[in-house]
Amino acid sequence: MPEIVRDISGWVYNGMWSYCPEYDVTDISELPQPVFLPPDFPVYLQKFIMSGQSGTYIETKAHVDKAAEPVTSLPLSNFYRPVVVLDIGKKQANEPVTVQDLESTQIEIRPGDAALISTGWDARWDDPGYVEESPFISREAAFWLFDKGIGMLGADFPRFDFPKAMQFPWAEFWERVNLLLGPVVNLQGLSGRCGRLVCFPLKVKGACCTPCRAAILVDSE
Repeated sequence: MPEIVRDISGWVYNGMWSYCPEYDVTDISELPQPVFLPPDFPVYLQKFIMSGQSGTYIETKAHVDKAAEPVTSLPLSNFYRPVVVLDIGKKQANEPVTVQDLESTQIEIRPGDAALISTGWDARWDDPGYVEESPFISREAAFWLFDKGIGMLGADFPRFDFPKAMQFPWAEFWERVNLLLGPVVNLQGLSGRCGRLVCFPLKVKGACCTPCRAAILVDSE
C-alpha cells in the first residue's frame, strides 16, 4: 500500500524550551576550520550540545532507574510499529486529558500500538509557556490507555504529568508500556489508525533517552 511520510519531529535550536534550568543545555555552534586543510578549501561543521530530552525524543524507564535497560539496547523493531492518533480537540493551559476525551474518539486501539494524543498544543512549540502551561494526562486516562495494551505513548504536548499535583502513574507506565515518545508535532488532519510510526533513537551507548527523528508512514488508502 502506498505511503506518505509525515514528519512529526519538532525543531532543535539555540534558545529553545527545556524542562528545567538544569536541562537547558542546547548549544549549536560552528566548529573552526581544520588546520590540515588549506585556506582556499573551506569546510563547515556544527557542534551539537544537547540533553537526551531535546526536541522530540525517545525515553524509557532508564530515565528514572539506572539499572533499567538503556533505550539504545532495545531492538530497533520497538521503534517501528502501528500507530493510532487520538485527536481529542484543543486543550487549554494545564488542562487534563480525560477518559471521556479518549473515549470520544471512538478509535480502535490494538495491543502494541503507538498511541499519539493530538491537541494542537504543538502550535506553541516556540512560546515561553510551552512547557509550564502544558496539558497533561489524568491518572484515569493513563490507565485507560495502559489497559488497551499500548506499546508506546506520545503526545503533541511536553508533559504527561502536572507537577503541582502529580498524578500520572509513572511506575505502572514503566512496567506496562516503557516507551515514551517526547513531544511531537504536525498531527493535524490525522485520526485513528493511519499507518506506522518510525522513531529510532540516536545510537548513544548507555543512553536513557535520546532525540529522534519521528515520522508516520501514513497509509494513503
